[in-house]
Amino acid sequence: WILTKKPQSINLHNKKISLNFIDVDIVVIKPDFANDNLTDCYGQYHRRKNLIEIQEGLSPLDEMNTIIHELLHLISAASGEVTAGALKDDNDEERLVTNFANLLQILFRQNPWFLGYLQAKLADSDQSK
Repeated sequence: WILTKKPQSINLHNKKISLNFIDVDIVVIKPDFANDNLTDCYGQYHRRKNLIEIQEGLSPLDEMNTIIHELLHLISAASGEVTAGALKDDNDEERLVTNFANLLQILFRQNPWFLGYLQAKLADSDQSK
C-alpha cells in the first residue's frame, strides 16, 4: 500500500487527544521569552495540566517529531513508569522518549505505506464491532 495522494493537512492547535482516562489539550504557541516558555525546546507535556504545547512555526518534520515526542511522555506517564517504574529518573525518560520519537519518525518516513496500513486496520476493527 503506497499513499497515492497527499493526506489533508491537519492543524494541531486546539486539538484534544485522549489516552484511556486522560484528555490532553494541544496548543501551538509562540515562544514566550519573558516567561521562559518554549525558549529551549520545541514542545512540552504538562502532566498536571493535561496540556501539550508545541512551538509555532516549526517545519513539518520538526512538528511531527515534537508531537510524537510529547505523546511518548504522555504514554510514559499513563503507564506508571514515570512515577514508580523504569523511567522515574527524568534523564532516563527524556533519553528514551527522544530516541523512540526520532526512530518512529524515521520508520514512518522510510515506510510511507505503514500509516495507511494502520489506519486501514483500525477501520477494519471498528467495522467488525
